[in-house]
Amino acid sequence: MRRDHFSANVIAQILHWIDDHIHEKITLEDLSRIAGYSKWHLQRMFYEQMSITAATYIRSDKLYRSIRDLKFGDCTIIDIAEKYSFSSQQSYTRTFKHVLNCTPSQCRARRNHLFNGLEGEQLCRTCRTLYE
Repeated sequence: MRRDHFSANVIAQILHWIDDHIHEKITLEDLSRIAGYSKWHLQRMFYEQMSITAATYIRSDKLYRSIRDLKFGDCTIIDIAEKYSFSSQQSYTRTFKHVLNCTPSQCRARRNHLFNGLEGEQLCRTCRTLYE
């Protein structure tokens, strides 16, 4: 029990750090350095606590945050891709399509006042329900 509590605290610190650095390129080496564990041990701890890998968590967080920028902002898709540190617009679009089953352009076109106040996964789910 004590070990689980310790692991949960380490992962909570990592999540907070990810939140503070979401617009940067985040590597497993960065997280390992912050946590003070090898990247292999950190990956195991992260998966045990979150039931997903750190890379999947970071990628999803960046994508879900970018949805708000697409729907409510005026930045170009390439600017949004750069804001969340994707290597290119193509990489962003390919990842977006693979994870969220639509392109950033399709997402942007589906603007609706019903989305006000929604964030992340809830915003994506609501959009999908209305338009598919």
